[in-house]
Amino acid sequence: MEPSEEKQKKLEKLVALVNRSEISSIKSIVSGIVRIINDPKASIWDLKEMVEVDPPLTAKVLKVANSVYYYPPKKIGEIRQALIWIGFDTLKEMALSQKVSEIFNENDSAEGYSIRFLWKHCVAVALITKMIYRREFKERGANAYVAGLLHDIGIIVESQFLQNDFSQVLSIAKNEKKNLSEAEQEVFGLHHADIGMAIAENWNLPQEIAGAIGYHDNPLEAEQDYSKLASTLYVAEYCSQNSSIGYSETPFQNNEIYQQCLAELNMDPHALDLIVEDAMRELNEMEDQGLF
Repeated sequence: MEPSEEKQKKLEKLVALVNRSEISSIKSIVSGIVRIINDPKASIWDLKEMVEVDPPLTAKVLKVANSVYYYPPKKIGEIRQALIWIGFDTLKEMALSQKVSEIFNENDSAEGYSIRFLWKHCVAVALITKMIYRREFKERGANAYVAGLLHDIGIIVESQFLQNDFSQVLSIAKNEKKNLSEAEQEVFGLHHADIGMAIAENWNLPQEIAGAIGYHDNPLEAEQDYSKLASTLYVAEYCSQNSSIGYSETPFQNNEIYQQCLAELNMDPHALDLIVEDAMRELNEMEDQGLF
């Protein structure tokens, strides 16, 4: 069997395990929200039914709508009022964050790895990626926030379904001073970005999201259709880890790739510093709101 065939078999097996596990519980809502995000005719009411059939999400929306941050004139008890008060863009991101966070609820930790810290890292990357698209590219970046939240879903899969080997990966990364993807390649013959891309494709997420997830660690090899998002994810991840936000999967960063991404994206480092500051501020606000 050719190595590529063996790798494909491993990925298919992992995706099948995911689709029979609790991880798949987020599939329908995440896919539904992504469809709405990419539909220019969609409105907040397209999300209403999706929110109402999900009790934890409904509770979170009502809690946030009544928080000090939004400060409603009187207590909001109806989901319709809450949706109007919060707004469409905020609701989309809140719904995605709430659903995706459900697969980061375990308490696994070892060799410097923690699911809780990994989630904080993913949210930070999502925020920075979204802000880069909106401020620097003057685009809505409909898929940017989604890709940021899901870019490390492959690590969750490894920690749940390949536990013994994943422990070995963490040990190698720590003791031999390697980035996680290098240790994964050594042990699994693939890495978390491959797994994440396979899941995104299986869930019929847009190719831009799937491809960016698959190449977020090596964006210079990404195809043109998703190279921009992959490079932005790389920059966001670099900045997140530089600021010590959450779990660091690449403690040994490649500054050459980072600089090439900045050049290709035509990004001003000073503007990026301001974006990171604002992202950290928003991250703190999200923590205060109990969003993770």
